[in-house]
Amino acid sequence: MKKIIIYIAFLAIGLTSCFEDEIPVSPYPRGDEQIATVDLTSKYIYQVYFNFEKGQAMKSNLYDVWDLAFQCYGDDFYVLLNGAKFMEAADMGTVDFASLTSQENAAFKYDSTNLVFEDFAIGKWWSESSEGMAISKNHVYIVNRGRDTDNRRQGIYKVQFLGFEDGHYNVRFAELKSTTYKEIKVPRKENFNFIMLSLSGDGEVLELEPAKDDWDIVYTKYIAFLPFEGGLLPYSVTGILINHTQTEAARDSGNVFKDISFEMIDDYKFSNQPDIIGHEWKWFDLESETYLARPDKNFLIRDGKGFYWKFHIIEYYNQMGERGYPQMEFKKL
Repeated sequence: MKKIIIYIAFLAIGLTSCFEDEIPVSPYPRGDEQIATVDLTSKYIYQVYFNFEKGQAMKSNLYDVWDLAFQCYGDDFYVLLNGAKFMEAADMGTVDFASLTSQENAAFKYDSTNLVFEDFAIGKWWSESSEGMAISKNHVYIVNRGRDTDNRRQGIYKVQFLGFEDGHYNVRFAELKSTTYKEIKVPRKENFNFIMLSLSGDGEVLELEPAKDDWDIVYTKYIAFLPFEGGLLPYSVTGILINHTQTEAARDSGNVFKDISFEMIDDYKFSNQPDIIGHEWKWFDLESETYLARPDKNFLIRDGKGFYWKFHIIEYYNQMGERGYPQMEFKKL
């Protein structure tokens, strides 16, 4: 018995000596500043999705190839308009789809860039939902499809959301003056934020966004609102929206870019507001009649993995002197 006690005591001392000095963990490599150029072109015709961790654009598309974006996350079933085309819609209520051929009494609305989807143009089109199903209010919406990349009108349509079941949105649509219609199913895919639909032809379902955990920001045209005569005036801008389901961002105009460090993170207020970065990282110089980047406008990103990044736009023109090629400097903190 005495020998056993001595052995246990010796073993305990040996184990203690093994864990006495912890092996230090090397800091996660942050790397140096990186530079990336985003190709929007001089007419700003592309939507470009960027991933900071990979240091590159993940996907891009012409902004006019889609009309409606169908929610694929959470418990709701909202449908958004393509603000890049300056689209608007009017809720006409429970009217007969085929008989609706006029815009008379239509009260059009634009979507905002906030997250209050219920107040958007289409809003909550369903009356109730449960267990992966949504029952439609059967409202009919007049949809102004806005303008394409050549500024041509894409027409006035009518759309009705018939419900959601078996993992699909069921959609009826037609040109406004038509008495016939088409129907299409739009799948809900949980690894995306939104699946898009084009109303052209017979309709086309489009996977344009990267998977929701594979992008941080998107360069795009969108609708902003300017206070005007007691109301809000919508106007088209080109800027940056964040991936609001995965990413948060903060602004900094008081520090020099190179001086921003991880130790300062608690000083910032992060938000998942889609337009928190916005479009004011450039300005129009009246004398030269050119857009100029504003490198004093710094931004911080908290990505979906919890890492922090700082970035700013340092140039807006390419080497050929063409606008629409923002050059971004960024670094992991």
